Amino acid sequence: MGPTRGSPRLAALRQSVAEASRSPLSWLLAGILVLHVVGIGWGLPASDGWDNDGVAPRDFLAGLVETVTPGRFYTYPPVHLVLLALVTAPVTLVALARAPSLAQADVVHEILRVPYMTTIAYGARFVSLAMSLGIVWAVAKMAEELRGRRAGWCAAAFVGVNVSFTYYAHTTNLDVPYLFWGCLALLALLRAVVRHEPRRLRSWGLFAALAVGTKDQAYALFLLSVPAGLGLWLVLDPWARASARRVLREAGIAVAIGVGLLVVVDGALYNPGGFRARIHYLLGPASQAYAQYTNDWTGRWEVVRDLFRHVDHYYPPAFAVLVLVGLVLVVRGDRRDPARLVAGLLPLLVLVSFTVAFNCIARRTEHRFALPQAVLAGVYGGVAVEAFVFRPRVKLARWLARLSVGAAFAVALFAAADVDANLLLDPRYDAEAWLREHVGPGETIETYGLNVYMPRFPEGAHVVRVGPEPEDHRNPMPGVEEKLAPYGEASTRGPSYIVVSEGWAWRYLLDPDEGLPEGHQLPPTQRETESDAASSAYFRALIRSQYGTYKVAHASEWTSHLWPPLEIHASTSREIWIYARVP
Repeated sequence: MGPTRGSPRLAALRQSVAEASRSPLSWLLAGILVLHVVGIGWGLPASDGWDNDGVAPRDFLAGLVETVTPGRFYTYPPVHLVLLALVTAPVTLVALARAPSLAQADVVHEILRVPYMTTIAYGARFVSLAMSLGIVWAVAKMAEELRGRRAGWCAAAFVGVNVSFTYYAHTTNLDVPYLFWGCLALLALLRAVVRHEPRRLRSWGLFAALAVGTKDQAYALFLLSVPAGLGLWLVLDPWARASARRVLREAGIAVAIGVGLLVVVDGALYNPGGFRARIHYLLGPASQAYAQYTNDWTGRWEVVRDLFRHVDHYYPPAFAVLVLVGLVLVVRGDRRDPARLVAGLLPLLVLVSFTVAFNCIARRTEHRFALPQAVLAGVYGGVAVEAFVFRPRVKLARWLARLSVGAAFAVALFAAADVDANLLLDPRYDAEAWLREHVGPGETIETYGLNVYMPRFPEGAHVVRVGPEPEDHRNPMPGVEEKLAPYGEASTRGPSYIVVSEGWAWRYLLDPDEGLPEGHQLPPTQRETESDAASSAYFRALIRSQYGTYKVAHASEWTSHLWPPLEIHASTSREIWIYARVP
């Protein structure tokens, strides 16, 4: 029997709703929700998405099959894949019911249809969106534990205008999901320390395992930070020293929970051969083949320097000052409270751990590979914002601080909203409109590269994707003919149009003689591309309209005068070049 109108349960529910409606954090989360939902339909409806390295709509089901197939493996661990499979199960079941048979070819042919793929893509993107709000909430709660509720919602505002975070909240990449579990793990660890509740370490073990089981690089969040944090707690906090046996016992239980769960979810038990092969792949081709810095101390020093240089990938430079000020405030203000001091240092320890144990090992600093540092820095940013905005006793100083911080946030909010603009104004939309208007039924369009870089092609056109890689190594696209052939023989094939995406073709257009700064290198994959002289010559000639009878018919490029173009994950604001055969 449900609660009656006047029941205590209903009254408590009403009170909770009323309190939430008055909470600045709730309103901030609502605003961030709007920021993250605008542009959520980027590139949809379609049979495949534009999320570069995303796992949906296509890859997560195939990835689950690979994960459980003896001796085989998928690039990523299965936690998020299982979650997406559960969320999108109704769509999969409908596709199975409507397929002509349960044979693999029939099922794949059915489920690749646009309605299924679009629904799955939306489902996966909304999961990322929900997890992005969870990250903001977790960061707010960390700051709240250290400096109270105002610092908490200031931290939420800080993280909410993170540019790269805004982008990945719109996609099906695993960077937001693993960071969601990682932030919950850090929050549990921080509360265990500051509240003197070691049993909360068990929650840390659970969430840490889910983070690593979502994306392997999450290990770097904890590898150095947790031993260092627990060590500082035992050294600096008299309560922890007096309760050392209890703390160490709970830490051991937490590690057992994390390792035990990870062994189960990551395939080591049910597919040991595939698990070993995946670890070998991760330590080799998956990381070192894309390393952008030399494998020496100079290269690693450049990794650290570039992480600081690229602050503007996430926030205005003024925000870096706020983070440093917040860190100083945490250290100076909590010296009389050892547990709170250690808790305040935990986000910093995580930042250092990830930098040393991942960035300096993988030797990469792209947007998504510094996202943990940029997000967790929001804890200190929130502490500084709260201090500047609310604590000055002199009225003039308080208002000057509010104006300065407000101006910085206005710049940051515009930059975050620019992500939405880049999704809504993607040049591929213009290319699609031009192709619909100019390509006649049956005319042939030749194109190249991965699905995620392509515009959607008009119905009735004969689309051929050409490349040197075997056809069974390509992600199939309905209505697209696959052809195994060199790129440079387009004149022999004679298509009416050639469509080239800058997001894919750039690798053939780099100047091989352009020098790199000391400590930097071309990734091995790029050096391999540069060795393909014939393909490079073809694309360079095509770009200059010096290839045969093909000339530029239309270039879809960034045109907004208000919103600047952003280059994130080779996905946003990339041009599309359309060439037509001239008689």
